[in-house]
Amino acid sequence: MKRMSYRLEQAPPGLQVRTLGRVEVLVAGRPAIWHAHTAEELFFYLLSYPEGRSKAEILEALWGLDLDPAANNRFRVTLFRVRSALQNPTAIQEDHGRYRLSDPILQSTDLYNFYQALAEGRRASCDADRLEAYQKAIALYQGDYLPGFANNWVSQAREEHKAAYVQALLEVALIYQDHSDWGKAARYIQQALKKDPYLGENYHQRLMWCLAAAGDRYGAIEHYRRFVKFLREELGDTPMPETQALAERIKRRQPLEQHSLLLQGHAA
Repeated sequence: MKRMSYRLEQAPPGLQVRTLGRVEVLVAGRPAIWHAHTAEELFFYLLSYPEGRSKAEILEALWGLDLDPAANNRFRVTLFRVRSALQNPTAIQEDHGRYRLSDPILQSTDLYNFYQALAEGRRASCDADRLEAYQKAIALYQGDYLPGFANNWVSQAREEHKAAYVQALLEVALIYQDHSDWGKAARYIQQALKKDPYLGENYHQRLMWCLAAAGDRYGAIEHYRRFVKFLREELGDTPMPETQALAERIKRRQPLEQHSLLLQGHAA
């Protein structure tokens, strides 16, 4: 799946599409009327694949149908229902056999704003601007993509968007770490690990280090104990020697060596 990208055009007035944490499509301030679940399904499927999909791919992914006259008729009716629900005859466009949502429709989504903020963060030339952009993206991520949808294609998109959110959290943590604001760095690493506990062990080390540096050695050791339990119960594994050594230094209130974890954080 490609990362969300769009050409800049004017979004249709009165259209709002929310997909992160809740599902809502408002047209002129009122919920869209789909007339059939298949129309809603097609809309969100194409939203999950902004680069577009062929008719055959759509029929197979959504309804398990082969391309025959009956399926073709169902597809035409569903296209009409989507365009009618959005009150926009060009909402879905066809180009060389691929169907995609128009750029103005895509730009009406919270997902578009989320990725725009991430792009602003990557382009920013100073930490203050990077921080502002990434925190905007984090605020836009109100929850996982399309909650309540259980299709395989939703799961794929959901994981991609969650990974982008986690990366934004880690980027903010790194900025605070660079400025020796250990408490705030720890807070954002905690959020990232809560969302994805399977992140590399180096992030668990960084969290322990930042908590200890912020004066919360108890919190650092408690995280280590939870991490040990997680590894044992979920993966049948144990912490790396470096993680164990860090925990021992924190327990004994020994000085922490900053350079190794800070460099590891930049390389991650």
